[in-house]
Amino acid sequence: MTHSPTLPLSGRRALVTGGSRGIGAGIVRRLVADGADVAFTYSTSAGAADNLVAELSTNGVKVVALQADSADAGAVQAAVGETVHQLGGVDILVNNAGIASLAPLESLSLEEFDRMVAVNVRAVFVAIQAAVKHITDGGRVITIGSVNGDSVPVAAGLSVYAMTKAAVA
Repeated sequence: MTHSPTLPLSGRRALVTGGSRGIGAGIVRRLVADGADVAFTYSTSAGAADNLVAELSTNGVKVVALQADSADAGAVQAAVGETVHQLGGVDILVNNAGIASLAPLESLSLEEFDRMVAVNVRAVFVAIQAAVKHITDGGRVITIGSVNGDSVPVAAGLSVYAMTKAAVA
C-alpha cells in the first residue's frame, strides 16, 4: 500500500512520544493504518521499537523509531527535529509518553517525583514548544491523559501520578 488519497491521513507526518509499546504502539498502528508517516520515541524498549518498525514498514508508509528519554528535554527537542528531518515535517504530535511510580507518598523519593513531573508534564510542554514551529494549519497536538487525573481508585501510591495527569488536563 502506498500513500492513497482515500486514506484520511495520507501525506501527513506524525510524532508519537512513548510509541514503542502499549497505548503508544496502538496509536502508531492506527496512524499508519490511516496513511500517515510516523516517527515515535522510545526510552529503553529498543527491541519493541524495532519490531514495531518491521511490522509497520510493509504498509508503504515511513515508520521511524527514535531513542529519546522524555525526562531529557534536549532529547525531546532532538526527536522533534529528527522527525522533521526524516519525515519532511510534522503535522501531528501525540504526547503519549508517561510513567508512574506506585510508591506511597511518604516513601516516594524526590528523584522519582522529579522524573514523573519531567516525563508526564515538562516533556509535554517541551514537545509542543518544539513542534509548533513546524505544524501548519490543519495540524494537531494530542496529549494523552488518564482518568486518574480526576480520581484515583486506591488510597495510596498514585497521588503524584494523578497530580501530573491533572496538570496536563
